[in-house]
Amino acid sequence: MKKQVNNSTVNGASAASSAQSTNSYMQYTQYRNKQGHGWAAEDANAMADRLRGKHVDQVGKDNSRNGADRIVNGVEIQTKYCASARESVNAAFQDGSYRYNGMKLEVPKDQYEEAVKIMAEKIRNGQVQGVSDPAVAKDMVVKGNCTYQQAKNIAKAGTVDSIKFDIKTQAVTCGLTCGISFVVSYANGVRAGMSHKEALKQASVQAAKSGGTSLIVGVGTQQLLRTPVGRSMAASATHASRTVLDTVCKTEIGKKVVEKTASALVGKQVVNQTAKNVLAKGMRTNMVTGGIMLAVQTVPDAIKVCRGKMSKGEFCKNAATNTASIGGGYAGATAGAAIGTMVCPGIGTAIGGFIGGVGGSIVSSHAVKGICSIFK
Repeated sequence: MKKQVNNSTVNGASAASSAQSTNSYMQYTQYRNKQGHGWAAEDANAMADRLRGKHVDQVGKDNSRNGADRIVNGVEIQTKYCASARESVNAAFQDGSYRYNGMKLEVPKDQYEEAVKIMAEKIRNGQVQGVSDPAVAKDMVVKGNCTYQQAKNIAKAGTVDSIKFDIKTQAVTCGLTCGISFVVSYANGVRAGMSHKEALKQASVQAAKSGGTSLIVGVGTQQLLRTPVGRSMAASATHASRTVLDTVCKTEIGKKVVEKTASALVGKQVVNQTAKNVLAKGMRTNMVTGGIMLAVQTVPDAIKVCRGKMSKGEFCKNAATNTASIGGGYAGATAGAAIGTMVCPGIGTAIGGFIGGVGGSIVSSHAVKGICSIFK
């Protein structure tokens, strides 16, 4: 039997790639905290920079004391989102002195003008080491891409601002899904004897359908993870992930694979528990994303069974194939993302993850189909 890509395979890769995007661009575990809107602001502003074509490294995820939240095209930025401009600026000072020397201070979009005046005032008072000209305040203070209220909204589920942000984080995955689905559907149509025009029409419809599914699943997952139910699911998935990784790391080979994969994903050497934490984070999100994708694929088949349009045997086969496709997609996407990160962090991570996900989905779903055919 010849292995081939189908839309189920594309969806499996899409689910894995979507989870990668969530892990890379959304610090959702922090959103529930009292200052969760500050983390949301960091994510939103970093995404805005990426969409402008800038190179962004969110170094602040390691929570190092007085470290930058992100580095944009080589410039270190510290983000402070408080209720007023004075509070936002004051949060960057300790014992009367600016504590982020050499870094720019990013404040809410609606507080920028006032924040510049306050920073100039502090420079005149000698509170910023090495800076004496108040005019420098305009260069020191950076206008955030979102307002204070928008940041608060992004941290919550069900708001227009949070949905807009989630769509942006899933844009690359959605685009890749549309493109791969179009190529696959067109090739299948031509192979089936369709004319060029018919194959293009079929491919366009299928690309829109797959892209829409990818977007709904990705955004739906991120919205869910902001809720108590989603966080509970993520916590359970984390426990399961750690159990699996602990078992794998009992062998020297397994330990090396985990450490090398995790190191490639984060772009630096990580070992032991740190390496397991990196992969557990990805597995956690993928379990939630995969569960939603599986439901999206399985529910329509369940309805067909109830209407007598599909046999129970065929339903079970499809469910098993879809499950394997999603699981294999994650394994392939993790490897592909690791390679892509080494080549080009960011876009390389996304593309490598998607391509790897397709490969993993093909192998897994093909294996399950082969097993099912034996027991026919």
